[in-house]
Amino acid sequence: MLGNWNGYYKFENEKIQKAMGFEKTNFDIVIEKFDGINFNGIVNDDVKTGGMEETGRVIGKIVKNKVSFKKLMPKRIQIYSNGERISLEGKHPTLYYSGTLSDNKTEIIGTWKFKRKFAFLFGIIPIIYRPGNGSWKMELNTI
Repeated sequence: MLGNWNGYYKFENEKIQKAMGFEKTNFDIVIEKFDGINFNGIVNDDVKTGGMEETGRVIGKIVKNKVSFKKLMPKRIQIYSNGERISLEGKHPTLYYSGTLSDNKTEIIGTWKFKRKFAFLFGIIPIIYRPGNGSWKMELNTI
């Protein structure tokens, strides 16, 4: 697990992905610590493909070939249907990634999601929604 991983993520909802302005968003993850099960490191999205500007953290674990981690980004951003982005107050919601490590341990493919949120429509009607989910893939940079 240790090392530099290059990957991408994309939204399942095509309207959201289209608003991003890109087919997929690239990212780089550097796994700095790994004890055989638990790992952590840093993540940088590629701003040129719609990613967030700030450096985030990843904290996760691997059991057999199942990988799961949290992606923690420092700033919250709202993306509008016209592609406009606005930084908002508060921390970015945690992203949850899960996937399967290939037999040669150089590729992980999986899905990501935000947890469901609870809000009030028109200030009075309670609703539960998920701000987004999608797929992702990353490969160990062996060069």
